[in-house]
Amino acid sequence: MKKTKIKIRQDFVTGDISPRLFGSFVEHMGSVVYTGIFQPDHPLSDKNGFREDVLELVKDLELGVIRYPGGNFTSGYDWLDTIGPKEQRPRKIDLAWRGIEPNTFGIHEFFEWLQETKAEPIFTVNLGTKEIEDARNIVEYCNFPKNTYWSDLRRKNGREEPFGIKLWCLGNELDGPWQIGAKSAYEYGRLANEASKVMKLVDDSIETILVGSSTPRLTSYPEWDRIALEQAYESVDYLALHNYIDKYDEDDLTKPPKNERDDTPTYLAKSYRFDRQIEEVIAACDYVKGVLRSEKTMYLAFDEWNVHSQPEKKHENFEVGSPIDWCFFTMEDSLLFGSLGLSILRHADRVKIACQSLLVNTIPLILTDPKGEAWCNPTYFIMAHLSKYAKGTVLNQVIEGPTYDCEKIKDVPIVDSVVIENKQEVVMFLVNRGDQNHTIYLDHDFDLSLTAEQIVLKSETLLDKNLRETPNKIVPNTKEITFEKNSMIAVTAEKYSWNVVKIKKL
Repeated sequence: MKKTKIKIRQDFVTGDISPRLFGSFVEHMGSVVYTGIFQPDHPLSDKNGFREDVLELVKDLELGVIRYPGGNFTSGYDWLDTIGPKEQRPRKIDLAWRGIEPNTFGIHEFFEWLQETKAEPIFTVNLGTKEIEDARNIVEYCNFPKNTYWSDLRRKNGREEPFGIKLWCLGNELDGPWQIGAKSAYEYGRLANEASKVMKLVDDSIETILVGSSTPRLTSYPEWDRIALEQAYESVDYLALHNYIDKYDEDDLTKPPKNERDDTPTYLAKSYRFDRQIEEVIAACDYVKGVLRSEKTMYLAFDEWNVHSQPEKKHENFEVGSPIDWCFFTMEDSLLFGSLGLSILRHADRVKIACQSLLVNTIPLILTDPKGEAWCNPTYFIMAHLSKYAKGTVLNQVIEGPTYDCEKIKDVPIVDSVVIENKQEVVMFLVNRGDQNHTIYLDHDFDLSLTAEQIVLKSETLLDKNLRETPNKIVPNTKEITFEKNSMIAVTAEKYSWNVVKIKKL
């Protein structure tokens, strides 16, 4: 059996974990909203049209934040279409995803639904086809108390108290040639700077997120980040980054792949790309801080991240709720997903917001069909573990253990790990990327219990999936484990498994 030693000490920490670090994303894309979270004619929907089976699964995730309404959708979005009586709302073409948007689920419906989840909202404004005044007006509508045109319109539409949105994205992926209203870095940086200023004049309690590079695959990365930051550094609070990892390395994830699938060792090693991207974006932020001689440290919002898989259903253009990237994730995908989450957690000192993308029916955590009950991809359980148990402080690690090389990536640790502590416990997150069981020894200076809870997610084969017919093929199991001595804790991680080990402090 292979062995890895992890050394931690109480006084050596990476940083505190933000309560906003593990969130998700609801976009008007495919069937995320319509037949996903909202389906008035479904037998499991409540009086508001919200799918109760989906809502219960979302509640159990205990997400910190949920981003809305996009995404690419936002660059053609008119928030005025989404308020007021539903029968008076316009039915329009959504150019971003080539669908029909009926606007029966809008701002007020989102906040009624969000209230049930207990998550904090992140709202994205349109800086593609819209300008500064539109951004100003929506903040007044959502956050100003009363006795102005926009705040009183909100009250007329049934919401007496402000929505109180604290986090605002200043557009979405405006570096991308696919984006409606795409802009140069300088052009966008100037617009975002002025939009952020005027939004904060309406409500000085809000925080704003600047659009960074939408993917490291663009040749403008990370120069875009530098240029946009130089224009808006002092006016914004976070810089956004996005990334999706697939088995093929295609530039366009929306089209069937042309090249060979990566083997398992290579695929599971690709989480290093998140570590590298985060560190490169931090370097760009700190460069601009130095150039501007600023006292301010820029924090990061990794507000779109996920593994990617090819769709199982065909999208039909110009329909309401036609699926886009509706897919199953395998156990292999789920192990990489876990490592991507650990890459984000490892950088908790600078990454303060993160949103898995997307919540339902598009490379999703939760799957639905127009008929029948919802069920979960195995990534759902990993997301729940991260959201629930990654509370407290990330500890620095010194790791001694076996590594492997593959053609594209060298010196990959067989065990990927993050260790955190809080007032109650020490928690180890472990991904065994290898084809053998692995013993992990924790060398520490805490006073810990000799028993622990170990949660394990694994399957018979790496290609197993949770299908509608077999929705519980891959589910976590929990067991109690014991240690022979406190000073050197030994844990076994089975081959190709995700593990959470929770050890109480004494």
